[in-house]
Parts: sequence; C-alpha cells; structure tokens
Amino acid sequence: MGIKHFGCVRFDSDDPNMGGWAAVNGQGAYRISSVGNLDNDTLWWTNLSFKAIHGANLNKTPYIKRTTYLNSWLQDGQVEVCNGWGLLRRSHTEKAITESLSGIFTRVMRFAGSAYGIDFARSVPSHDNLADELRCKILPDKDPHIGPEVDSALWAAHQYYTYCLTPYANKDETAVVRFAVPAVAYAAEMLNAIVPTDQVEFIPAEKLPPADQRLDWVINHPRPALVRVTVSNISPDYVNVIAFANGAKAGSNRAWISQPELLLLSRYARVEISGLFLFGGYESLPSESQLPAFTAMQAMTPSAEVIASNHWIGLARENCFRLEPKSTEYRAIAPRAAWMTAIDRFVMFTYALQLHRAGIAIRRYGAGAVTVIVPKHNYRDAYEIATSIGLIAPPGLVADIETQDELQTHG
Repeated sequence: MGIKHFGCVRFDSDDPNMGGWAAVNGQGAYRISSVGNLDNDTLWWTNLSFKAIHGANLNKTPYIKRTTYLNSWLQDGQVEVCNGWGLLRRSHTEKAITESLSGIFTRVMRFAGSAYGIDFARSVPSHDNLADELRCKILPDKDPHIGPEVDSALWAAHQYYTYCLTPYANKDETAVVRFAVPAVAYAAEMLNAIVPTDQVEFIPAEKLPPADQRLDWVINHPRPALVRVTVSNISPDYVNVIAFANGAKAGSNRAWISQPELLLLSRYARVEISGLFLFGGYESLPSESQLPAFTAMQAMTPSAEVIASNHWIGLARENCFRLEPKSTEYRAIAPRAAWMTAIDRFVMFTYALQLHRAGIAIRRYGAGAVTVIVPKHNYRDAYEIATSIGLIAPPGLVADIETQDELQTHG
C-alpha cells in the first residue's frame, strides 16, 4: 500500500509529541496535538530535524519525512524554503505558511510522480530525501566501486561546499543571506557537463614530467585526471574565499582533487603534484539524465526549482543507502559525482569572488548558491551587487531594504 495525499506539518517545536499545524494537498491547515494525529494515507513533510526524527524512532515510519526532505543539501530544510520564497512569520501566519508549503510539496511530488514514473499509490517513498528518490529513477543502478585506492581518492575529492574563512561577526549586528542562481537554468547547465569514464590508471610521480612541468601537463591533458596535491602559498587576497580543505569529509585532508578544482587552485596558489589517476576519457551524461522540460513560466515556480535542484544534485552524490545498504566504510562515489560537485564549486567561486572583491564576507558557496554575511543595517549594498552579477536574492530582503530606506529617510 502506498500513499494517496501529500501534506506538510509544522510542529510548534522540534518535538513530534508537541502540537502543530498540518495541511494536506495545499488545502486549509488545521491543528494537531502530536504526530499521532497524522494519517498513514498521506506522505508528511515535517519541520522536524534529524535528531527529533531519530529520537522518536520516526525514521522507521516511511510516511513521515524530516525537514530536509526537499533540500537535503541544506541544514534548515523548511526554513530555507520559507526564506527562499518569502514565507516569513512577520508577514504570514503559521497557518498560512503551512498551507503554502503543503501546496509546494504536493505539486513537487505529483510532478515527480508523473515525470519520473514514481508510483506513490503502490509504495511509500523510501528514501531520506527527494534527491535520492530521483537519482534512483534516473540511474537505477548503483555506481560501482572502481577499486580501493581510486574509491578513497574520489571520496577525498568529493565536496559539496567550500566553507570560507570569515572574520568574526557579531550575530546581533549581522545576518546570513543566501543568494542563488536560477535553479532550472543552472541544473540544465550542470547536466550538460562532461564527466570521466570509469576506466582509470594510476600514474606515479616517477612517470610524470619534471615537477616544474607537471601542472601544465595535467591541466592540458586530454584525459581527465584525479590528482594528489600539496597546496601552499595561497594568494592572501583570495585565501579566505578559496579556503582549501574547508568542508572536507572527516578523516580527509583533501590531498586529492579533480581537474576542475586543480584549474582553479593553480591560479591562486602553489600546487605540487605527486601522483594521479588518469581516466580513460570524457563522456556526456546519459540521455535519461536530462532535465524534464519546463516552460519559462514554470521555471520560475518553487516546484520547478525544487525538482531541478534535486535532479542534478541527486546525480552528484554518493550511492544512496537504498542502493548500497551494507557498505562497511563508505558508499561509492562515481567520477561523475566528484566532477559535478567540483564544477559547481568552480562556477559558484566566480560569483563568490566578485562579492568578496566588493567587500562582502563570504560564508560558503556550492550547490548553486553563495551564502554571505551582511550587516543588518545595510542590506542594500549586498543586494545590488549580488543581483547585478546574476544571483537571486530572497524576497524578504527586498522588504527589509525598503524598510531600512524608509527609516533612514525619516531618521
């Protein structure tokens, strides 16, 4: 038995045993006293954290999904969706927000069902997030383990975000703002990337050109390379933004990087190469990986943005738990995933660098966005600079700027 409806729940606190608002299929919200009021004919997207879900053993209840189900690459889940579309408590009641999120969730899941062939009537979605749901429909076979050494190098090279070195900021006087690229157009660009094949050979240092010639040799090589490097002497003007190895996986010092990241680092730092894996060649993503068709109007909607982001990010992840449940150390990361995340961070670096040069503190970049730290009393500068280079600001920022301008005018 599957599910018939899609609903959103916003508990009053991060506790499923507390009350909250619930809404189904975008219709009127109503109060519930606890998770026990929720029917099992509905797939529920909640605002509960990982800790709350697992603390209540709800991770074993497949029709209850945690807050990051629609955006697993962001920590705050529903909060991020609300910020991205102006669903703020200062402008909307909690009841209205729940209804709006329920409508978004319903449209996203119904589109996913029709476009990706997910039969919700037959079975409840089993994955922890939508990105993995889509990936298993796009590429249903798990990515293979190539070999222990290559797997380990790909694991070290794979990284979703670059976390920048930021100066101390008083939280009472600053705000964190996420500027994003247009999601549908960006997803289409990411899916047009060329990625390495699975065939690979190791090239030790003694078979490489002399040390002073290796960098140019690798960058200009026609075959993709996964490179073992030592990075030093990063340009002081860019060290805060490049922040090499920030965001690396636990136990990894980022000794391995893919060719796109090598190209970036070589511009701003000293890079020494001590070995590499050379892949057989480049290939395009298979035709089934391409994005569903969206009209220009559809591309501006929350549901299209959620689908598009989950589509490409699902292909840029390690094998999900359902594909590889018994991995003893880590699940396989395909060369495709390591290259896509590197390309994404490379592109987002170009935006982050422009903001950095304008004096804006960068917190992190990746996954199609740049997150910055701005003074609470002056949002306009960051807004104007970010939007002038093609980034989209959260709608609530515009209202804040108008308020600040009004107060300054009559101050």
